[in-house]
Amino acid sequence: MPRSTIPDRANVILDQAREIVLEKGYQRTTIAEIARRAGVGKGAVYLDFPSKEALLDALLVRSARSLTQAVRDRVDRSAQPVALSAVYRFGLEALLGDELMLACYLADDGVLGGYLREKGPQRYRPRMDWLADYVAELSRAGLLRADLDPGAASLMMSVFAVGLANASATVGALTGEQLGQAVELMAGLIAAGWEVGDGADPAAAHRAHIRLLELLADQIGAS
Repeated sequence: MPRSTIPDRANVILDQAREIVLEKGYQRTTIAEIARRAGVGKGAVYLDFPSKEALLDALLVRSARSLTQAVRDRVDRSAQPVALSAVYRFGLEALLGDELMLACYLADDGVLGGYLREKGPQRYRPRMDWLADYVAELSRAGLLRADLDPGAASLMMSVFAVGLANASATVGALTGEQLGQAVELMAGLIAAGWEVGDGADPAAAHRAHIRLLELLADQIGAS
């Protein structure tokens, strides 16, 4: 007897897949178990996701878009110009609130860490250019030093992000607390060395933040 249609089937499948990946790790997750927990047949899973890797990709895209939206919401709610160091902190807090993204970022699962290393180059290269433009816009908006080199600042932030994402493979497993401490220190360095306190243009700063977040969201959505 055919199974009844499940409303929003793809998201139901993703929800169940997320739980299993967090419980068992990606390598031990099977399409059969995902289908069983979602209340659908294996064929229904493959209608939405052609492979287990495609399902993982969709999971990470969904989480990354949620993270980006969380940062945007905080930027939108702020009545004061949002500093670059504050955006770093917003991103960290959103990351720590998502177990799957945190597990991927800390590379505490070999398959997920490998996934990030494989997908990384095609995503990070354009982000460096966007970051350079972002830094330049924040400088013009009066939030960063006028003499700050946008390209050098972009490279520094990108190297930090990529290095931290892959650090577990070299130095061993990291914890969320260690990640938080590292990002907090980086944010402090940015605040102390790059940011200026007076004469900021709130509207221009807000446009710069939103433009970067929209670029990231568009890239994620196209993944």
